[in-house]
Order: sequence, then structure tokens, then C-alpha cells
Amino acid sequence: MGTEKKYIKDVDRLIPRPDIALEVLQMAHDTQCSIPEMAHRIEMDPNLTANMLRLANSAYYGHMREIKSVKDIILRLGLETVKIIAITGASAGLMKSPQQAYNLDPGSLWHHSHATAILSTIIAKYAKIKEFGSIYTASLLHDIGKVILNRPLQLAISNNKQPGRKFSSLIELEQCLLDTDHAKVGMALLQKWGLPDDVTIPVGFHHTQHGKEAEQINVRVVTLANFLVESIGIRSILPENFTFNVQDFIDQNQELPEVPSFQENMEKIIDEFFYQLNQATKLAR
Repeated sequence: MGTEKKYIKDVDRLIPRPDIALEVLQMAHDTQCSIPEMAHRIEMDPNLTANMLRLANSAYYGHMREIKSVKDIILRLGLETVKIIAITGASAGLMKSPQQAYNLDPGSLWHHSHATAILSTIIAKYAKIKEFGSIYTASLLHDIGKVILNRPLQLAISNNKQPGRKFSSLIELEQCLLDTDHAKVGMALLQKWGLPDDVTIPVGFHHTQHGKEAEQINVRVVTLANFLVESIGIRSILPENFTFNVQDFIDQNQELPEVPSFQENMEKIIDEFFYQLNQATKLAR
């Protein structure tokens, strides 16, 4: 990973490390961690605390009574949901900047990433994957490498000696001009931040179709969710304007990653996804 390390060497000057959110993810995996200890750590970041309380009290999370403290969030919604709320609250700021090299307007990368995270958890639920927090986190951060590579790719494109050359994919373009790609750089960054393999590997291999890593269930779910969201065309458009024909999609895409219970429940999964995405979008307005 020599090339990837070059791009993340001075990463702290490019994007702020979400220290407390990352600690929350690690603490939630620790069976010895107490709820008061976790609540205290979250409350050390006032912005994260405010975002988490706003999210927890939304209709999206189906609360029955007002949640007034971080401890209430943990007790009522559970550790998996706390991990999701924490990383969502921390990630929005990292990924809302424009990515000119990728032709992404402000907020577009975040909309795509958040939609992928929502869809991946629904796919994981139907596949009966119990611990979906790592899948959500990997999906939310799967394109974070684009934040790192945006400026280098802009420079490489402007200095490209073969401007007329056609590339079959974004990954091929990145590999040719940068000797790496956003998936690999994203994985290297998250490894540097100390995230576990069940998060970093799906990020690094979400564009890979073959090999032992591509066979892992977390990788398959993230790859599938990303492909579906790309197919729907989600960027900054309002969810109510999306259309998606399940049967047409199945007819045109025969080599999808195999995920248990996906094909037979695809229509239900997509319907649930659009509903949840609409709720999440209303919350963000």
C-alpha cells in the first residue's frame, strides 16, 4: 500500500478525523464498556451530541417518547443504532464538499453515500445479518477516498499527456493517472483511523468482483447497495422524483453479487428503501 500511504500522509490537513465517533464505534464493540462511560465520551463533543439527539428524536428512528440524553439514546435504541447515529453525525461534514474531479456538486457525495448506507442495512436485514453496524459504516464511507483523491486527480487530468484516451470506468481512470483508486485509498485511510476489517475491507473492495475479499458477505452487501444506488441515479435529487423498475433492472443485470434473500425480496427492499430515504431526506432539510 505504498502509493495509498503517499496520498493519506497529510490527511489531517484535508479532512478532520472524527475522533469521538470512531471511539464510539470501538467502544460499542467492547463488551466491557459501560453505558455511562460511552455517554460521557459522546458528550465531550457538543456538535456530535446535538446531532445524535436530533436524529434520535426524529420519526426516522421511530421514537415513542422524547429522548433527552445520550444515555437515553443508548438504552432505548441499542448499541447498533448508536453506532449508526454517531458515524452518520460525524460523516456528514466530511463528505459534503464538492468533488470537482468526480463531477460531484456540494452534497452529492454525501447523498449517494447516505443512500447506500440506508439501502445496505435493509439488504442486510433481509439477509438476516444481525450486526449491521459495520455494513452501514462501510457503506457510508465507501467513497471517502474520493475526498482524498479529488485534488490529485484534478492535477493529473490537467497534466494528462493522452487527453483523448477513453477509459472504461472511473477505477481505470484513477489507476492510470494516480496508480491507485479511491477504494484502495479509502481503505488505507480507515485502517489508519483504526477501523476494523469488517469496515475497511468492504470499502477497499466495493468495485472488485473476484477474489476472496469479494466473496465476504459485508463486501457483497456494500457492492450491491452501491451498484443499486448508482443505477437509480441518486445524487442531490429529491427522493420523491426517483423511479425504479425492479424487473427491468433484473433483466439488465444478471451478474449481481449474490446476497441471501435479495432477489426474491427485491421489490420489498426497494420500496422500504425509498420510504426510509424519504424520511431521512425530510430530516436533513
